[in-house]
Amino acid sequence: MANPKTKKLQTHGWNLKNQKGNWKPMELVWEESSGAVAPEFRFGKQYKLVAGQKKVLLTRKMFRANQQILNETKEIPAKVYESWMQKLSKTGIETFPFESPPSETITGVSYNFVSFELGSTKSKFYYHLEERKDPSWKQKNSIINIIEGMKP
Repeated sequence: MANPKTKKLQTHGWNLKNQKGNWKPMELVWEESSGAVAPEFRFGKQYKLVAGQKKVLLTRKMFRANQQILNETKEIPAKVYESWMQKLSKTGIETFPFESPPSETITGVSYNFVSFELGSTKSKFYYHLEERKDPSWKQKNSIINIIEGMKP
């Protein structure tokens, strides 16, 4: 019988553990904010999922109307992490190129982004809130919705 510590864990083509049974380094970051609007309508969200060798941590920060409403870091169970990664792998998150930050600035408009790194795979895309309403944004919206649904 195979040693469960060395069993390869694959999620839709992604091998999430190394030969020693430790998590492969992974970092997923999503930042979204309202930009420059009246203070009572401002909001910001930052989710950061990080896999270290032995544990996976999710940090969630949110503010609304200049008030912090959430700031937590929690360890995520292996099964939950594997489920999230399986959902993300189905979206093709790794297929996006690693974009550089936009060089032009537009007053009052925030640049939001999703960044993903798993081993040598890196992808990152930037966006404006208005772009999320575009029908061609189905894939990127799926990624953002999965991340936004991550709760410890």
